[in-house]
Amino acid sequence: MTLAPAFVFYEFADRKEFCLHVTAQSPRRVMLVPPLFDEMNRMRKMMVDVMRSLHELEISSFLPDLPGTNESVIALEQVTLSDWQKAVQACAEQHQISYIASFRGGALTVADLPSANHWIFSPVKGATLMRTMLRTKIAADRESGLTTSLAELAARAENGPLELAGNIIGSELFAQLNAAEMTDMPSRRIVRLESDSKPSDGQIAGSALWLRAAPDDDLTMSTAIAQDIAGWMGQ
Repeated sequence: MTLAPAFVFYEFADRKEFCLHVTAQSPRRVMLVPPLFDEMNRMRKMMVDVMRSLHELEISSFLPDLPGTNESVIALEQVTLSDWQKAVQACAEQHQISYIASFRGGALTVADLPSANHWIFSPVKGATLMRTMLRTKIAADRESGLTTSLAELAARAENGPLELAGNIIGSELFAQLNAAEMTDMPSRRIVRLESDSKPSDGQIAGSALWLRAAPDDDLTMSTAIAQDIAGWMGQ
């Protein structure tokens, strides 16, 4: 029988936010922080596969919904990067988690957890994420017969919410992400794909699922990620 993750909650800003949870018969636990925006959707299946593999390695895992995403009751356009950072901190503290595995842009949300142990998969700057989404918007506008530019869209985002890849992003979130880079943590392991030449502490064979046109998985990569996390946690 396939292991079915369950939902638990964490309290943030007088609300309950959902958190997917897989329980193992072990005190070891890790929180997985998802990628941001459309990358989150493309990699959701992979993240759940990682959680199932971690269970086989006797590690409990938590995958929180960031405010404004998935089942959250607050609108994304009302959320800031600071909110995401405080929410991730709240989830970790309430579930007593000191090991944090963040993926892609999720690494930008862990700034309020400097004393935790951080495992980071293929981190990306906030400006890079925003630029990619802006270019996607420009391409979509062009197909609709409209002409827009990076500068025009950025100016629009400074004055109000902007729709990018199906996400309504508020001005503050847009500005904070454009300035956001991964925080230098005392205890940190950075892992990248074998095809990525950027500096890292380890590499994993697999696919850049965040570049796919639709959600997909890579079970071999998910298993390798879980094993690397387990080794990092000291199995």
